[in-house]
Amino acid sequence: MAPSEQAAWKISAEKIRGRWNASYALNVYYPVATLERLWRKRSRVLRGKKSRHEQPTRLPQVAWSDLFQRRKFSLTETRKCSGNVTLGELAILAQAAAGCVAGSEIVEIGTFDGRTTINLALNAPTSCSIFTLDLLPHQATRFQLEVGESQFVEKPLPGVRSRQCRQSLSSSARRITQLFGDSATFDWSNHYGKAGLVFVDGSHAYDYARVDSTTAMQLVTVNGAVLWHDYGVWEGVTRALEDLELTKTLGLRHIRGTSLVVWRAPER
Repeated sequence: MAPSEQAAWKISAEKIRGRWNASYALNVYYPVATLERLWRKRSRVLRGKKSRHEQPTRLPQVAWSDLFQRRKFSLTETRKCSGNVTLGELAILAQAAAGCVAGSEIVEIGTFDGRTTINLALNAPTSCSIFTLDLLPHQATRFQLEVGESQFVEKPLPGVRSRQCRQSLSSSARRITQLFGDSATFDWSNHYGKAGLVFVDGSHAYDYARVDSTTAMQLVTVNGAVLWHDYGVWEGVTRALEDLELTKTLGLRHIRGTSLVVWRAPER
């Protein structure tokens, strides 16, 4: 087989694997994990045990399919590390990215290792630009971080999994712009009103969750979506989103079987 044929075969195999990963994540992993999550929660209640990373939630729940149109999508970097979204959550985020209006931006607050970033870029329309912000190691912060967050901040550089992705993903990776800074003090003004999707997955501290939420709502365009991670998992995020809904009545919804919360920007 000629080198060009080998390269073409490899790219084709990777596309098939990406589609298979997507189908498994959404049609097998997600429904099974949803049932398992419910069973674990009920089991702990019956045993009278509590988990530090599980709080009662009050936001109304909704199925992901009521929010986003089902589209063809692919998943890469499916291996989950501590701090990553689950495989089912990654599939829903990919669906949200695939539904973005062509030419709009996607903004991620909290890069971590870049696993979510590269999947957003892989599934968004090719005319969409992806911007992702993260703290540099040892950077001073405006607000105090949550206890236990140091492992997500103290890393050599954010976005390693998107920067070191396979050659076949290079065109997607080139549309990613890595930003550095504290999300509470970063100048977002050049991005206001341009984002078809904003994913909030930065610090889990209450103050950061509130500020990042305000920022996200300024960034998103008409009918664009904001998605938050770790609702019901980190107390600061849970309290911040419920306080936000209580004071502003935005219509926040908790996506069933996940720790994701969604809001759709109305007509201005």
